[in-house]
Amino acid sequence: MLGPVMLLALRENEAAMEVLCAMLEMDVSTSTGKRLYAQLCDRQIALRELQQKGGPKKLTLPSKSTDADLAKMLSSGSFGNLECLSLAFTHVTSACADDLIKLPSLRYLNLWSTQFGDNGLQLISEYLQKLQVLNLCETPVTDKGLVCLSSLKNLRKLNLNSTSLSALTFEGLKEKLPALQECDVRYTDAW
Repeated sequence: MLGPVMLLALRENEAAMEVLCAMLEMDVSTSTGKRLYAQLCDRQIALRELQQKGGPKKLTLPSKSTDADLAKMLSSGSFGNLECLSLAFTHVTSACADDLIKLPSLRYLNLWSTQFGDNGLQLISEYLQKLQVLNLCETPVTDKGLVCLSSLKNLRKLNLNSTSLSALTFEGLKEKLPALQECDVRYTDAW
């Protein structure tokens, strides 16, 4: 139950925040609780220092996260050093692309089984030129958005498994992406 309560608290649900605070107060009265609380404080201090230095390099969002959750999290601190972001199995859509393009160091992006589509793909293809690994497995992307990937010249690994990729678009991408080393096209028309 802790995970869903934490997610609700991140979404500013006041009742969830009160539950977490009550749990924290209850645990601090024991010696184990005091030790765990001290560790929590140390982690918070380390997190603040990390954010001042440009933020974390790697981040995975919980599976029930939304576009709004991602936007709120990215606006809460510094993420200029973020290189690896996994949004797999979340509820994000193309709308989150407006936030993703603000991550200049992003090299790895996992959008597996999200509702990230062509509009978002067009935007990130224009702005995320350092992207090296992109996972679009089981997303609603089509050839319209996938042709835009040809501008990502640093792309080395691409997962298009179970998308609407056509054989013609795949051939075009292979020609225009010289750095591409791996491309999963299983369960597509290009397979």
